Amino acid sequence: MADEIWHDIQYMVLGRDDPELFVPQAAYGVVVAGNRLSLIARPLNIHAQHLRRVLRALPRSWGMASRVHGRIIDDRCIQFRFRSGIDLASVMLRGPWLFNQWFVPLQRWEDFPRADFLTYIDLWVQVRGIPLYVSTMTVRFIASTLGPVTGLDFDEETSTQIAFIRVKVRISITDRMRFFRRVRFESREGAMIGFEYERLHRICSNCCRINHDVDHCPYLAPQGITIMMVLMLLMMKRMF
Repeated sequence: MADEIWHDIQYMVLGRDDPELFVPQAAYGVVVAGNRLSLIARPLNIHAQHLRRVLRALPRSWGMASRVHGRIIDDRCIQFRFRSGIDLASVMLRGPWLFNQWFVPLQRWEDFPRADFLTYIDLWVQVRGIPLYVSTMTVRFIASTLGPVTGLDFDEETSTQIAFIRVKVRISITDRMRFFRRVRFESREGAMIGFEYERLHRICSNCCRINHDVDHCPYLAPQGITIMMVLMLLMMKRMF
């Protein structure tokens, strides 16, 4: 008997082969309904954005400290439960939000999250350097190289400035930010297009990503290893 107990503990199979337990919706239906009036936040830079500090700071930034209940749900995400759908919509409309000068992506609760849940953030980008004759369709085409275009703040008939055109772009949180793009039109005219991201305060100076700083960059070469040393190692490998 003792040997059987030890065998089960050693291989961690206790309970795994038991019949599946069915949980009726009545046991969790009220909670699910309440969750639908909530936002999930994912601080991007865990080294600069402590979860408990984000939990306390964001409702104050929204002006809703007494109307929003926040709780940490795992080691990287926070849930904010709202009393009013109007308050929730207001927060989403006024985003994106930051804490300690780094972005905090927010998405509305999903009962069955998609694969891309909390993996992107919608940012307004000022597209600069566009020739005067270029249409909004062309601007969308250029901006789509950064990510899917979700909005355009420009009307050819009513806009009073064309120094830049604001485009809302869905940026993957693991993609490198791009600030320039060389383009060539069919008319053979070339241009250097500039991208200015609104509310962007900090970024990794090594890889240009928004989810960490240079001190914690996983793409940084180990200290003491230079490009010349890498080239020498490759040459030596080819010789043998």
